[in-house]
Amino acid sequence: MKASSLISQLVQWWRREFHVFTALDRDSAEVRARHLQTVTRLTPLMVLANLLNAAVVLFAFRDSGSLPVQLLWLAALVGVCGMGLRAWWVRRRVPAQRVSPRAIRHATIGASALATLWAVIVVAWFPGATHDQQLLLASLMLGMMCGGAFALAAVPGAALAYIGVLSVAAQWALVQSQGPSIIHLQGLLLIYAGILMISVLTTARVFTARLQSEREAGRQKQLVSLLLRDFEEHAADVLWEVGASGLLTHVSPRLSSALRRSATALQATGLVDALQLRNSGPEAESHLAALRSALTLGQAFRDLVVPVQTAGGLRWWSLSAKPLLDELGHAAGWRGVISDVTQARETHRRLAYLAHFDSLTGLANRLELRERLARMIEPTPGAEPGTGRRTALMCLDVDHFKAINDTLGHAAGDAVLAEVGRRLQSCLRQDDLAARLGGDEFALVVTDVQDDELESLARRLVQVLCQPCDVAGRQVALGISIGIAVAPDHGNTLDELMGNADLALYAAKDAGRGRYEIFMPRLGDRHRRRVAIEQALRGAVNRNEMHLHWQPRVDIGSWRVVGAEVLLRWQHPELGRIAPDEFIGIAEESGLIVEIGSWVMARACAHAAQMGPLLVVSVNVSPAQLLREDFAAGVRRALDGAGLPPERLEIEVTESLFMDSSPLALKNLHALREMGVRIALDDFGTGYSSLAYLRRFPFDTLKIDRAFVRELMTRHDARAIVKTIIELAMTLGMSTIAEGVEEPAQLVLLQEAGCGSIQGFMVARPMPRGDFLRLLANWTDRPGSMPAQLDSGRHAA
Repeated sequence: MKASSLISQLVQWWRREFHVFTALDRDSAEVRARHLQTVTRLTPLMVLANLLNAAVVLFAFRDSGSLPVQLLWLAALVGVCGMGLRAWWVRRRVPAQRVSPRAIRHATIGASALATLWAVIVVAWFPGATHDQQLLLASLMLGMMCGGAFALAAVPGAALAYIGVLSVAAQWALVQSQGPSIIHLQGLLLIYAGILMISVLTTARVFTARLQSEREAGRQKQLVSLLLRDFEEHAADVLWEVGASGLLTHVSPRLSSALRRSATALQATGLVDALQLRNSGPEAESHLAALRSALTLGQAFRDLVVPVQTAGGLRWWSLSAKPLLDELGHAAGWRGVISDVTQARETHRRLAYLAHFDSLTGLANRLELRERLARMIEPTPGAEPGTGRRTALMCLDVDHFKAINDTLGHAAGDAVLAEVGRRLQSCLRQDDLAARLGGDEFALVVTDVQDDELESLARRLVQVLCQPCDVAGRQVALGISIGIAVAPDHGNTLDELMGNADLALYAAKDAGRGRYEIFMPRLGDRHRRRVAIEQALRGAVNRNEMHLHWQPRVDIGSWRVVGAEVLLRWQHPELGRIAPDEFIGIAEESGLIVEIGSWVMARACAHAAQMGPLLVVSVNVSPAQLLREDFAAGVRRALDGAGLPPERLEIEVTESLFMDSSPLALKNLHALREMGVRIALDDFGTGYSSLAYLRRFPFDTLKIDRAFVRELMTRHDARAIVKTIIELAMTLGMSTIAEGVEEPAQLVLLQEAGCGSIQGFMVARPMPRGDFLRLLANWTDRPGSMPAQLDSGRHAA
């Protein structure tokens, strides 16, 4: 049991350690082929050695008297050797790439047969041989065991069989000899055989491991070659290699195509010469110097960008490489990668440009302006603050730009901004800087300028920039407002100067736009109040700080109150009473007018619904409200919520709404008319009055501005204008209302001209709702007031 178990364990060990000789997979078959080729290559030498050994043995035993047996043995030996030579001859030119386990078994059988032939001689002739003959045979056996173990080590089964057969035969021969030292010789022989077998097994394992490592390395190399080939075929990068001579040794088709030179021609040149590097300025020269230095010093480098003349023109290539070393650690060349970074470089340059310049106008942006302005106003080292160069900052705003964007579209708005940028550039000196800060905001930095030169430039800018421009075949009116601050007069720091220029810009807008203003200290107080008002406006409605006043409107013919205009009043707990002329504009610019206007509309409708059924309530509406999609729907909600009939609501709009030619505003007005709401044109006759407005929209009422009414008694042209307006309204079927009537004489002239209604201090001042309701209740108690007023008025006239 113990013997069988030991044999089983040996078999398992053999299969585990030398499975390559029995496995049927492709890799094992190829490794077996390499093992067998190693043995087969030594076949001629082994045959020659066996034949020489046979000749020596036969010569030594020539007198033994057994010539026929010797010849028969020699024939068998020659036959076995001949079969081995035949196998070698067949495979010498085209070695087998893969062999089966059967081929290994055949080799083992062949080795066993050869060992058996020699074993026959040892067993048969050694016991009866002379001392010299025994010494010859012993030496021969040891030599053949060692030589066979060496020659057959690549096929361990064959080597072990060869050693085993010869060892057994030698042991048997020693037993038959019955000499005094036989036991010692048998022990030595057993030790030698064991050493040889262990050497064979070790050699076979090492050889197998080496072959498997070579195969794995070959697969890795093949995989790397495949990846490199795929890389060269599909990747944008290019591989290159330079030998120890400094000449290119690997030239890919892409590199050859890019440089418009054959691979053969490129392989006869060095890397720098092959790339046809060009000196394109200090940056390129520094990169070229770095490349030459790295190649000279043998240092690895990454991302060296150099200019290269290619078939597609000048390109920028990034080179990365590491030096190659031979077995002794000496430099053997370079291997690296070329990447085309032209696009990335252009993108980086573009991003760097966009970081400092505006893409639409080509002017500097806010960052570039701040950096340039900071350098201009910075004092020289060691100097006192405020001693820098005299530098002016001019902040510019395009007037009514939002209306251009809303009515003509953003493309037209961009065209206007680009035209403003071109005009700014045309007005500047070479050392001055024009910048676009964002939206419709521009700025200029003017250095070393005197006050008279600065004002002259400002006037020229207003004149040039306020000229109309052509956008997509349409003439667009332009306006510009300019605020100016000068360093060091108006500030020693960047933020202080920019803040003061903004204050001057706000002052220019408040003064009517289309002009310039130079910063003065009082503008700071005005700006602070403006900021305070804007902050206070937020939430003023929710804090119940706003309320409505009502100013009655009287029909001249019947002297009956036919309506009232709703006027907004604001009483702030800290700022006090703030006039509408002051806070309405701020509310429009900040966008708060929409919330406030919605509250006024709802409140006015709710209060009017509680008054007489014939009373018409007039509500002023900002252009910003009419430019909202939901404005008409909001009016409908206010009417429905209050239960007020639409014909009792009159919406007052100004001429500025039609200057912007907004389709949305006209759409909302038509929606209101269809709803039954009356539409009045406020302050007619002032500003940019045009009969085209009256043709584009059929108003219900024209309101004559108080400026004409105030001058009725003193100017004949004012009377003529008022009369013309009234006649125009009659012709177009519109009613008329005169605002600001304060004297009976004005009333007489208006009645004679045919005006329908009046409102003003002569009738009543704007008043809270309670006072207005009392006025309505007591109005019937004054039936005789009208004739008396008319009589006094005619006398005064």
